[in-house]
Formats: sequence, structure tokens, C-alpha cells
Amino acid sequence: MANADTPSGAKLVGSFSQAMANGQIHAYTVLAADSTALFMGDFVKLTGTLGLGDDGEYHPVVTQAAATNALVGFVVGFKPNSTYLNQIYRTASTLRTVYVMDDPYVRFSIQTNGTGAVGDVGQNADIVVGTGSTVTGLSAMEIDQTTLTSDSAQLRITDIVRRADNTVGDYVDWICFINEHEYKATTGV
Repeated sequence: MANADTPSGAKLVGSFSQAMANGQIHAYTVLAADSTALFMGDFVKLTGTLGLGDDGEYHPVVTQAAATNALVGFVVGFKPNSTYLNQIYRTASTLRTVYVMDDPYVRFSIQTNGTGAVGDVGQNADIVVGTGSTVTGLSAMEIDQTTLTSDSAQLRITDIVRRADNTVGDYVDWICFINEHEYKATTGV
């Protein structure tokens, strides 16, 4: 059975430290000046500033990451806001407080945009950004199969997601961690 082509960004699997997810999720601000919509599972990067969020508190500011950017984590939720109660993503150009899974050692599943092979485990790859769904609220980010390398890249593939509907081949879901994490880097933003 072929794998379905259903990109949905990063989805939490666990952590190398075996710690629970609580305490590994932190609030960040996405400024109204940011004209890119943000979805659950999108990878984000730090901008290097603090910003007042829609919760009235200052948080580090993030924006959607692109291929080759160092990553701080991935979106797991949005602070409830009475203006956006029925919305499951962040509309472009709106001030929001976003929750990010920012533990450098967290593991997550993510689909590849090409044909995965058993030799991909242990390799690194960058992400490719797609347009998230305003219906499901999910990201369309995937592993960019064309960037697979033993050199440095954003993500490290560690295992296959074990599900009956997931096999090595086209659009395989891999388990990964962030290889180029902003909190593990030796240089600042």
C-alpha cells in the first residue's frame, strides 16, 4: 500500500531525555508586522528581539522558518484570543502569542516530499515550506528529500514512524529531531 501524500509539519513523538512534554513548550510572540500565516507543525526561528504578545506579556519573537535557517522549534498551539476563537491557525499580519515545542532534544514525525530509503536513517536534511491548511490548521512543511546529506542540515532522521499505513518509499513519515537548533548553537541570533 502506498503512503498518502499528506504533509502536516512536525508532530510530537517524544524526547531523547524521556521527559514529559510539559515544561518544554514556551510562549513566543508573532508580531502583527509578520505577513506570513502560521500553522500547527510549522517550524519557527528567533528574530532576536522581544515583543509584546496578545497576552500582554513580553516573549521572544519568532517567525516562520525557511530552508537552511536554524530552528527554535515547532508550533504546537496558539494562546486563546477572543478575536480568533474559531480559528486554528495564525492569520497573516495579526499579533499572536504562539506556543512552541522548543526542547532541542524533542523527537517528532514529519513526512518527506520524495522517496525515502532505508539508508536515510542517520542522514540530515532541510525542510521545504508549503502552504498550510486554513481548514485543518496544519502545516504543509516536509523534509526536502533532495537535500539529504551527511553534512549539516536542519533535521536529523532517526527512525521510521511505525504505523501500518507507513512504509519506506514515497512520502514516508520519519522520526527526526532538530539538528540545527538555535538553543544548541554556539553563536547567537
